[in-house]
Amino acid sequence: MGLAVVQMEIFERVTKVERVQVKKLLMGYPKMALQVKDLRRRDPATLTPNQLNKLREDGPKVDEINVAVGLIIDEDVKRIFEHRYIKGVKYTGTIDAFWEERGRSEKTIDRRIAVGVDTIAEHLKLCGIIGKK
Repeated sequence: MGLAVVQMEIFERVTKVERVQVKKLLMGYPKMALQVKDLRRRDPATLTPNQLNKLREDGPKVDEINVAVGLIIDEDVKRIFEHRYIKGVKYTGTIDAFWEERGRSEKTIDRRIAVGVDTIAEHLKLCGIIGKK
């Protein structure tokens, strides 16, 4: 009688669909973060129902993305990721900014961005922001 060994993961792997969801969310992050910041500065009594709804929907997303960025351990990955998504710099601008630095290739930069996206995705999945069934 043999025993089956099962390996469990603490975090479920991020799927391709979830990566797409996260990238879409991150593309809108700079504007969303500014809107949430502005709405939080205002007196809640003066906000319209649409503004309150925006704050209720996007506030937690912004907060959790900010937490997730802090979870990126590799400082190199964090710098490239923040440049691309948090500052909202276009892909080509990010490649141009980091290309010369220490002889990085486009593939190396892409890998760093992918690590950042996966870190964010793992956290947002854990929080229930993506991957809802």
